[in-house]
Amino acid sequence: MKDYYAVLGVSRHADQEEIKRAYRRLARRYHPDVNRGDREAAERFKEINEAYEVLGDPAKRRRYDLYGESGGIPSVFEGGFEGFGDPFSDLFNLFFGRGRTRAAHAPRRGSDLVTVVEISLEEAYRGVKRVVEVPRRQTCDSCGGTGVESGYAMDLCPECGGEGRITHTRRSAFGTFTSSTTCRRCGGMGEINTHPCTRCGGGGAVESLDPVEVEIPAGIDDGDRIRVPGRGEAGYMGGPPGDLYVEVRVSEHEFLERDGHDLRAVVELSMAEAALGTVVEVPTLEGTERLTIPAGSQPGQVFRLPGKGMPRLHSRGKGDLYLVLDVQVPRDLTAEQRRLLEEFQRLEAEKRRGQGWRERLRKAMRPQH
Repeated sequence: MKDYYAVLGVSRHADQEEIKRAYRRLARRYHPDVNRGDREAAERFKEINEAYEVLGDPAKRRRYDLYGESGGIPSVFEGGFEGFGDPFSDLFNLFFGRGRTRAAHAPRRGSDLVTVVEISLEEAYRGVKRVVEVPRRQTCDSCGGTGVESGYAMDLCPECGGEGRITHTRRSAFGTFTSSTTCRRCGGMGEINTHPCTRCGGGGAVESLDPVEVEIPAGIDDGDRIRVPGRGEAGYMGGPPGDLYVEVRVSEHEFLERDGHDLRAVVELSMAEAALGTVVEVPTLEGTERLTIPAGSQPGQVFRLPGKGMPRLHSRGKGDLYLVLDVQVPRDLTAEQRRLLEEFQRLEAEKRRGQGWRERLRKAMRPQH
């Protein structure tokens, strides 16, 4: 009888919390993602999961302590059934056991991969091609992904006879109990690789640095992903590869700020330029543009340049460029500048007083109703 307590490394008196901690520790150590290509680690991981499935459930654990492996009452998905004896168990395994073995041994699609590429705002505006080097597992050329050395084939597992599962039958005063567990030798596949490929070690794939050319379209935004079909991890047992997803990061621009399809920029002006009006050159992603600032423009005033924003992804047209005026107030004045500003201030005050006198006169001359 398989000792599930020994598999998890706990005593038979361990509480559920101890069992859970032991399972987590072992699962992290033997997880297939941590031990890629290591068949022993994969088998150990299956065994750990099998033990926790029983001991982690108080009801199953009680049955296991009473009757043995799987508690003497396996679920139908495990290939056994309670109280029906050998004939029913054999019939059930005939229809379901082998089908499951074939499924475990069937080709499977490889995992998807994600990589990140950084581009400038100018490149996002025009579109660009980039070559990224992606570390990935590619199908082994020597064995075609089967993991078996050329000229050989998989052999039937001598432990389970190709069934992929081991059936246990026990008789007691309560009747005959049949249980079925995954074969430890072949991991439920029903076959073993006695002649692993010398190039990939039987894993069916080899590690490589794959250069992939990615076409980044105009108008792409920060965080967008581009899918490159078939450039992910190699498939299992000759299955199709996964896909590669390239996540685009758009770096910040020195002058321009992106807001969806639109762009924004700040135009700095002196007090005199804002008051008298001027013509300034402003940056765009197509070069510089001349912008006429009318006299009397105010701080925070916004000017719009249509069609000078970002291209619309997979569509026609572009966004706009919005320019915000930032009027600079001088901090350190020369004596002459101070004198001129004080004179300007005096004239402004006289102007306001004059306007006030005229307004009062107009009100006095209005006819009374």
